[in-house]
Amino acid sequence: MLMRCFSVVAILLFVVGICGCEDKKEPAAEVADWQTALGDLQHSIQLSISPGQIPVERLLRLQLRSEQPLQKVSAEMTGVSMYMGRIPLRFTFDAATGLWVSDFMLGACSDPQMIWQLKLQLTDSSGNVRQLSTEVQSSWR
Repeated sequence: MLMRCFSVVAILLFVVGICGCEDKKEPAAEVADWQTALGDLQHSIQLSISPGQIPVERLLRLQLRSEQPLQKVSAEMTGVSMYMGRIPLRFTFDAATGLWVSDFMLGACSDPQMIWQLKLQLTDSSGNVRQLSTEVQSSWR
């Protein structure tokens, strides 16, 4: 009898423990892509990163549109609020959309809202090289 009572209590504790460990995440709100424009009126560059909250340790997509045709695009991300090394970004050109695209990931650190610097190097069809930069903020979410 005592053994049966012990078994019932053990099963109840197990069930309560499992129910208490359920992941109660709220659905993430959809955030529009992060967007910015760089350069001057003649050489305008539009950038977007999706997803827009720029979560760490998750695949991100950077898209670049240029008013002027480009021959080559390269970039790197470096940590501003904390040293996180140098993350090179490799771009491919999608002729169907006219976008330069790079998929990449950012690392997590102790700062939940890390500031990163994006440095772009753009080569036009004449071989002229332009360098632009902007800052972005990542999040743990």
